[in-house]
Amino acid sequence: MTTASVLRTFEQTLARYTDPIEVGAALHRLAEAVIGVKVFTLTAINMEAGHVRRVYSSHEDVYPLLGTKPLEIDDWFERMRTERAIDVINTAAGMEGNFGDLDLIRTLGCNASISVPAMAGNELLGTINALDAEGRYTADKAEAAQALIVPAVVTFLILRRHFTL
Repeated sequence: MTTASVLRTFEQTLARYTDPIEVGAALHRLAEAVIGVKVFTLTAINMEAGHVRRVYSSHEDVYPLLGTKPLEIDDWFERMRTERAIDVINTAAGMEGNFGDLDLIRTLGCNASISVPAMAGNELLGTINALDAEGRYTADKAEAAQALIVPAVVTFLILRRHFTL
């Protein structure tokens, strides 16, 4: 399937969805086409309340949609918020010390990650969080991930209407 056809399917899903999970799944399919993913989640951010919430998960058995958890404002988060930087870790060694659930991530066959911020009105709405096999997220894939930003903004704006953040 071409990126253009997946983008068209994404748009059609947004136009006709009845369940908000369909919107997250449409962005997931788009990300699979653009950058490739093994594990895909969307994390919505509520700065005012000081917490985050997972609003979509490709693997709900290990990354369920639960309630909110406190927002951790660290260097990674600040780069997302201030620089709107796409964060890439492409090696097993690079993953060390960056994920509290690294053992779980590795059981899923993942040793690379990419995080894509979605902002609107100077507010970080949320992040795309994708995991895959070591070496997946090359510089070309990081550049390609920029094509996911606008669809992610739309997705988060829709999902905010359906989830208590």
